[in-house]
Amino acid sequence: MIPSVTRKTGADTGERQALADEAELIQRCLTGDRAAQEDFYRRYRRIVAGNLYRVLNDGCDLEDLIQEVFVVAFRGLPRFRGEARISTWLYRICVNIALGKIRSSLRRPQPIPMADPEPDRDATVSGPETPERILQRRQDRERVYRVLETLAPKKRVVLYLHEIEGRDLKEVAYLVGAHPVTVRTRLFYARKEFYRRLAQWGDDGTSRMAGRSTPADNNTPGDNAIDKTGGKS
Repeated sequence: MIPSVTRKTGADTGERQALADEAELIQRCLTGDRAAQEDFYRRYRRIVAGNLYRVLNDGCDLEDLIQEVFVVAFRGLPRFRGEARISTWLYRICVNIALGKIRSSLRRPQPIPMADPEPDRDATVSGPETPERILQRRQDRERVYRVLETLAPKKRVVLYLHEIEGRDLKEVAYLVGAHPVTVRTRLFYARKEFYRRLAQWGDDGTSRMAGRSTPADNNTPGDNAIDKTGGKS
């Protein structure tokens, strides 16, 4: 028991120190310290870029979106109360920026990058992958993202955050700025619609649907009805 308590205490101490460092950096930024602002940008730029790319699955205009996130962040720093880690707060901004990007773009999604961002979890157990298995996994991932692209923006984002990133409903609600009840209902309709559309998607990467809907056409009671109960859309 003692070693376990010691490790937890050490982790808590590290967390408190990290929060203190973040608070100090924010205070320096708020005073107009140029060096602190540059440090803030360098420290979190890679995190912001990764957040945007994962949500959008698209590297187009990524640099412009990164700059937009930091513009919003620096403007919002005076209102930051430290209720979440800076990285989580920035992720919320990234989600909002990504939603705006999704809403403004009805183009066909770009193909999934051929380079795998992570090694296969089963590779160490089953040995080296065959080219056929690698290709199949890439095709499966591309099909998932192509179907995600056909969902309405709000549904796509909550489904991605919950199912792909594994975030719980409370965190998803914070990131998208909605009531947890709204998120739960939106997620229910998003799952239902996703699996229906996935079943209609051919193995060759083309849709079997007679006509492809755009995200703007995919509103369901899950997007609107629940918001009348007090959930923030």
